[in-house]
Amino acid sequence: MIREHLFPRAPTADKWFRWRGGNVSRIEALTDVIFAFAITLLVVSLDAPRTTAEMWEAVREVPAFLVSFAMLLMLWFFHYQFFRRYGLEDGPTFFLNAGFLFVVMIYVYPLKLMFSFLVRQAAGWPIEVAGPDGGLVPMVTRADAQGLMLFYSTGCALVFLLLALMHVHALRRRDDLELDAIEIHLTKAMLAAHLIVVAVSLASILLATLGERQAAWAGMIYFLLWPLEFGYGYRNGKKLDRMVAETNAEGG
Repeated sequence: MIREHLFPRAPTADKWFRWRGGNVSRIEALTDVIFAFAITLLVVSLDAPRTTAEMWEAVREVPAFLVSFAMLLMLWFFHYQFFRRYGLEDGPTFFLNAGFLFVVMIYVYPLKLMFSFLVRQAAGWPIEVAGPDGGLVPMVTRADAQGLMLFYSTGCALVFLLLALMHVHALRRRDDLELDAIEIHLTKAMLAAHLIVVAVSLASILLATLGERQAAWAGMIYFLLWPLEFGYGYRNGKKLDRMVAETNAEGG
């Protein structure tokens, strides 16, 4: 019942959603291991510096690692929130989660390379690295940029699509989960937020397929996520406030 929201029943960080997940499931435990391994892959290429030059070269990778780490942490939180809210462990959830983890593992590679290149370029640092023969080679050539954006955007689209499909599945199980009106609203809101990322990623893929010159635009289009997500979140928050006010009025 919607009146259940009038009484404390969930952590303050998720005050309008009753957490149905109990103890950490085996699916969640496996996910934690995969994310830990993915984070390890971000730094596995960084050997301990033996000279000051190597040390400063390693320091240049810190901003890219920070951004990549933050993005993986965001994905982990979305996964954590889903399993805390719904506590699903059925077949569809297992297979969607398996696909999600597989994509995350692959997503790490273009994620680190792209942000390492962008940070170096923005900071005016060298964008050449040691090649197989010991000479310097560009991190990303103009010809490679198109493929890199296609790889990155495909991974981004897939990982958020799988998160969206997990929420679609939760909505299909709404009666079994006994989701009330506010919880259904929040589930649909999270679903829409994930689909916004999917839509922008698909637009990036489309731009990247148009040719090498559009590769830069394929990356810049991700800046649209800020106003799109903020605008949707603001409108969604207003609707949630109205629903809570109606709930309080009914309770009064």
